[in-house]
Amino acid sequence: MKGFIFEELNGGASCRTYLIACPRTREALIVDPVLELVPSYMQRLGKDQLRLAMVVDTHTHADHLSGGRELARMTGAVHAGAPAGSVQRLLSEGDVVAVGNVRLNVWASPGHTADALVLVMEDRVLSGDTLLIGATGRTDLPTGDAEAEYHSLQRLLSLPGDTLVFPAHDYGGRTFSTIGHERLTNPRLRLEHDAFIRLMTTPRNEKPARLAESLAYNTRPLSAHDEPAEQVFML
Repeated sequence: MKGFIFEELNGGASCRTYLIACPRTREALIVDPVLELVPSYMQRLGKDQLRLAMVVDTHTHADHLSGGRELARMTGAVHAGAPAGSVQRLLSEGDVVAVGNVRLNVWASPGHTADALVLVMEDRVLSGDTLLIGATGRTDLPTGDAEAEYHSLQRLLSLPGDTLVFPAHDYGGRTFSTIGHERLTNPRLRLEHDAFIRLMTTPRNEKPARLAESLAYNTRPLSAHDEPAEQVFML
């Protein structure tokens, strides 16, 4: 698939933020922004005179503060995705997000969190925290569900093997994978159902350092100041 801008904006940090834009219309989408990096995102938009139409959070983040609401405030973009009650536009299974000529299909992908989404394009998938490179999203944090994640992963594995995988996190400096590579090498995907459930429900002692702060910030209710701008971005 050609004819669009696609970049990871955080320079290899473990949290991954993606820019997708249409060169023809200059409309842009940012996925899973980090609050502290909003100034750098604004600089990138300005570099190519891109107009931010939407910001999407693929799930309720438990390890960092989302920059979605701040980007929406600064640009007039619509903050969409998850969680319900904290974004201007809730995205659901079957929605299609459009920026110019670029289309992204929304799949509900519960498991890591109940509200998790993935964004599917013609040749790639933004897999959020559902499918990581060599791993899968943990399911022991609030609203996690190992059974739901197993089925969400099986759906992702139905995509063509050459589909590119761009996760919301990677802790090994890797930039992308493919569905075919993950089928063959991801140890969690090679587990049968019962073994996967046992592994993912085994208690883990370590928690994200900013868990309480992140959940409180990312789930705070909308105010009148957060009403969405009038923009056409959904099909």
